[in-house]
Amino acid sequence: MKRFALLLVLATLLAACDNTPDLPQPTPLPPVPTTAAESSPTTAVDPTVTEAALVTVPPSPTVESPTDAPTLTPLPTDVPPAPSPTAEQPSAELPTAEPTAISLFAPGQQDGASLAAGGSTAYLVDGRRFQPLILFVEPTNELDVALAAYVGDQTGQTTPEGITPPAAADNALAGRPEILVLSPEADGLYTLVVRAVAGEGSFAAHLYDLTTPAPGVAVQQPDTLAAGTEKVYSVTSRGARPVIAVADPTDQSDIALDILGVDGTLLTTANFSGPGGVETAYVLPLGTTAYSVKVREANGGPAAFQILVVTLE
Repeated sequence: MKRFALLLVLATLLAACDNTPDLPQPTPLPPVPTTAAESSPTTAVDPTVTEAALVTVPPSPTVESPTDAPTLTPLPTDVPPAPSPTAEQPSAELPTAEPTAISLFAPGQQDGASLAAGGSTAYLVDGRRFQPLILFVEPTNELDVALAAYVGDQTGQTTPEGITPPAAADNALAGRPEILVLSPEADGLYTLVVRAVAGEGSFAAHLYDLTTPAPGVAVQQPDTLAAGTEKVYSVTSRGARPVIAVADPTDQSDIALDILGVDGTLLTTANFSGPGGVETAYVLPLGTTAYSVKVREANGGPAAFQILVVTLE
């Protein structure tokens, strides 16, 4: 009986199970997320491939050794470039102007030499347009000198042939001074030549202009004359040394130059150059002597001029 009842219960349960309506099947859960290496075989990193790729990548130039730094060129403002040895060579070969300047015979200077008949000495001077240069040469003994001026540097040929000197002087007797006035027509070099015409002996050469201070200069100034007037300058010789007077008109006046003794006696006069020309004169005192140097306009007109009086020491 108990067995039968158990079977009946089991049959009832089975009947109930068969009558249970069908329930929807549960939706399967999505798979658990995985890493890229686990989910995608195409993105998996192959150790072998990665290793090969690293080998083929060229090294970056930015990680080169610091030992390559000396190849960098410094900026010019940081380190000035050293001068090229060849750049200094031309300056070493350029001739300097100093030797030429030293060799010039300049106003205010004095020189001398000895000459035999036919001999000569030349001086190179720097001439300025319309600014007279006065060469005064004192010979000794019976030396007779002649003076001449030439355009340019003629010091290598002191008696150039075929060249007419712009100024020359050969007026005094042997042993007497000669005076030469050069009025340059243009700026440049000129050659003054002292030549022994006859005799032999030594000489002293003095060079002056109208504005440069020099030993022995007693009067050196610009001045003017009103029409019909004269100007007189009083000077005293230095013993028996010469007295030289030069007057240069700065206009076209015709100046005359007189040297008078203390008693008013006319000792010498100069009126040879004409309008606008320089006049020169000198006297040779026997001892210390007072003189009057007079400047006048030959035609009695007005004049502007530069006066120079030298009492040689």
